[in-house]
Amino acid sequence: MAGLMLVLAGGVASRLNAEPYAVFVVHCEPLNAVPSSFLDLLDMVVKADQQQVRLTIDLTPPWAQMILANPGFLNSVTQWQQAGHELGVHHHPYWVSETRNTTWDGYTNTPLEQISINKQANYLGDMDDYLSLLNQLPGTRTSGTLGINHGQDVLDWPQELLYSAYGHELSHIVSQPQMVEYAGHDVWQMNHGLFWNAPPAQLEAIYHTAVSGDIVAVVTHVSNYAESSQNAQAVDDYFAFLGSQDPSGSSLVTVTQAMNLTVPEPTTLSLLALFGLMILRWRGLRCPRTLPRPSHTCGPLR
Repeated sequence: MAGLMLVLAGGVASRLNAEPYAVFVVHCEPLNAVPSSFLDLLDMVVKADQQQVRLTIDLTPPWAQMILANPGFLNSVTQWQQAGHELGVHHHPYWVSETRNTTWDGYTNTPLEQISINKQANYLGDMDDYLSLLNQLPGTRTSGTLGINHGQDVLDWPQELLYSAYGHELSHIVSQPQMVEYAGHDVWQMNHGLFWNAPPAQLEAIYHTAVSGDIVAVVTHVSNYAESSQNAQAVDDYFAFLGSQDPSGSSLVTVTQAMNLTVPEPTTLSLLALFGLMILRWRGLRCPRTLPRPSHTCGPLR
């Protein structure tokens, strides 16, 4: 029995790195889908590549349209994906836009008749249409930050997405995947915190407090990076720090890579559950309740 437990546990533990996994997520906002912002993102990718940092680039529909319409941009994005960066998705839902005055991206599974009259002209389609557009980009969409904080926005989760990244607070930077449910879909979710919540020195300290199996994840926007030379330098310095901690880049991963490395495989979970039932049954056979025993601990039957 003990040997079986070690084998099963090894199926998970063997995928864990000695260092925490570091994830850097970049949101490409709907209002900033302009060529100059793409060039800013290109600069960020170049700096990340120099330190073996693989980015998770979460794109919104306007960014996808801009990239698909520009052969040069599409070629760059294809090279990013082939180099190991992830092209994820970012969504600005309808109901959050109503409560927080953010920019809705035009896609929702909310019935059109429930959308306010002054917003109906902005409707572009449901979330199948949303994902159909994003899936025209290279690679496969497996993770995203969909911003579905409002109860009615949970309907927008596309069932094809396996992984979610969530959060902005400093306390969200270090996490391990947790199973959540969005509109009946089981989704593994990790957290990330806004890069600008702390100076790089504090982010480095947070990284050092993390342990093997933790995911240390931060998120920024292209517009934040491009806002000033100081901001760009702060990101570059953080990339350099991560590169110094793991020059091989094996722990500097994307959202999907981090999830694949830390989430137990379904077969492993099933086997562990089966093993637990076997233990309970085995203990029951060795300590039958109908037989009095001299102590409350189970031992070998003689």
